[in-house]
Amino acid sequence: MEPYIWDSLKEICEREGLTLNDICTQIDQRRGEANLTASIRVFIVSYFRNAIGSRGFSEDGPSSILRKAMDDAIPPFD
Repeated sequence: MEPYIWDSLKEICEREGLTLNDICTQIDQRRGEANLTASIRVFIVSYFRNAIGSRGFSEDGPSSILRKAMDDAIPPFD
């Protein structure tokens, strides 16, 4: 992936108190037949779109922004 994409993903990890492996594993488990790289890109866009207008981020675990971005970008695989 492009450096900007990696930087964006690392920023999300820092904000959410998660590792790259944590987030990539969650995306991988939910992506179904979609390409992992494409799913990561969609997740990043969804995360930051959901963050627009937010008054802050959770400092004690995954935020509602993370959960919403995950649900919007990569619906749970049933």
